[in-house]
Amino acid sequence: MENTTIREGKLVVKQADDLDDKIEARIKQRFGQGVFIQESFEAPDNRIAIKLGVSYPKDVSDRRAGDRVTKYINIDDVSTLYADPTGNGYYNVELPEKSELKEDFHERRSMIIDQLDWSMAKNIFSDVYQLDPVKNQLSSLAQIVRWLRESAEIEIERLDDIQRTDNTREYLEVLRDLGYVQLTDEDTVRVGRKLEIAEDQAAEDGLSMEKYQQAVIGNIVADGYHILRDQLDLRMLNHFPKFANSYYYSAVQRNKSDLWLTKKDLQQNLRQEWNDDVDEFILDDKLRKLEKVDVIQQENGLVSGDPDIYRGVTQDQNVAGLAD
Repeated sequence: MENTTIREGKLVVKQADDLDDKIEARIKQRFGQGVFIQESFEAPDNRIAIKLGVSYPKDVSDRRAGDRVTKYINIDDVSTLYADPTGNGYYNVELPEKSELKEDFHERRSMIIDQLDWSMAKNIFSDVYQLDPVKNQLSSLAQIVRWLRESAEIEIERLDDIQRTDNTREYLEVLRDLGYVQLTDEDTVRVGRKLEIAEDQAAEDGLSMEKYQQAVIGNIVADGYHILRDQLDLRMLNHFPKFANSYYYSAVQRNKSDLWLTKKDLQQNLRQEWNDDVDEFILDDKLRKLEKVDVIQQENGLVSGDPDIYRGVTQDQNVAGLAD
């Protein structure tokens, strides 16, 4: 029998010191050169677990400098295969369909992009909170935060009457779960531990009500980004971060805080990484808003970023696939 062969959807490989190399060579042959073995390790029942990653090229050239640079983006943890011993010196490896591996890749890349948007939301919240669309969508949360600073306990029915939305109780339950408020048996809401800490800090720093409210909402977004976005449908939380990241994603991959890109580069990022085909008119509108609050800068048709925001995003080492 050959050292490696594929039969009935299974890779049959002879046990050897270079087992990973043999398996990887066949996997590349079947799925493409971008697929690689991230790591392998012993699993229960004498099996060998084989974690696959996918690498793909990305143009991260600096349009102002006029250089030509391509990086390879490594997306780890795409899929895990298992090599099962046959008892006669060979392993059987059940191979996925190409469509399955492609789906796993897109799902994993979406998770990474989601992490990047969360990191960006934390880093630019104090900037984009100044924009009316963001402020308006978070107004109910901001009211609750403000009123609880003015009154340590409020009847929930009173909040319902004032806000006249269907979401007040949902907001309160999320704030309770995140540690910002307490809900009592008497159907009232009280200041929670995190709000107490924020109030003490605001008093020490001499923050105005507006600055206090902004700081607390920023903490709530950092703590509960996915819940607020998905459960409460506050989609504006990742709206501007996505457009900011259409620039910063390339800057992070290039490891260059002062990278200059064209708007077409940003459109390409949105298509490839976010699966969003954004018209240039729409992109222009978003970039103008982001430039207004110093999240990005524009000059002669090119786009660059802010060094502090870049550093904040890159501090999270798991925020994006690593470029080689």
